Amino acid sequence: MLVSEAITALSNTELKQLAVKTDTTAVIGYLNEAVKELHKRFNLWQDEAVITHADGVTLYKLDGVDANVSIDLSDKILLLISEAFDPDGSTLSLNDEDDQCGAVTPKYNYVEFPEDGLMVGEEFPVIFRASPLPLTAVGDTIDLTPVLEEAMYFYVGFRAHVSQKGAKEFENNTHFERFLNALERVTRQGLIVAESTVSHKFYQSYPWP
Repeated sequence: MLVSEAITALSNTELKQLAVKTDTTAVIGYLNEAVKELHKRFNLWQDEAVITHADGVTLYKLDGVDANVSIDLSDKILLLISEAFDPDGSTLSLNDEDDQCGAVTPKYNYVEFPEDGLMVGEEFPVIFRASPLPLTAVGDTIDLTPVLEEAMYFYVGFRAHVSQKGAKEFENNTHFERFLNALERVTRQGLIVAESTVSHKFYQSYPWP
């Protein structure tokens, strides 16, 4: 779906009674908030980074700048680090205070390994959740599964109504409840399939059972 198509649909539904429906910049901003919120609530985009252990380095940043980290952020924003593996393919615990051999994420895009037991040149695959880069123009494509478009519209409606001066709390709550109900329907009907979000590159590189 194009941003222009979403704006047209919104102007006839959730934003029909609001003057903001003609403010393209504002509506694109609401769409960005909605897309990010949905990616936070569902694991819609999962990808892989590979950390190559360097001498004397235990803390690595998944930002596309750290020379010891191979990651492609050209079309996505990292939301959180969800899994880490050792060079043999075994899962490493994350943020487990009782596991001295596990990894730690001191910030959402940092991974820190214990000092002991690491060999220079070893590669550690890391799985992270992402969301698309922000939309900027009416010709941009909204990278979102069609089953969540209704929820996206409801969230835009919620954010637009909240932004209005003198907005009534009841109206705001109504739009947010519609958003939550849409998410509940998608979940109940099994329309979001977790297996489809796993990176094919990851399984091709590390085909463990």
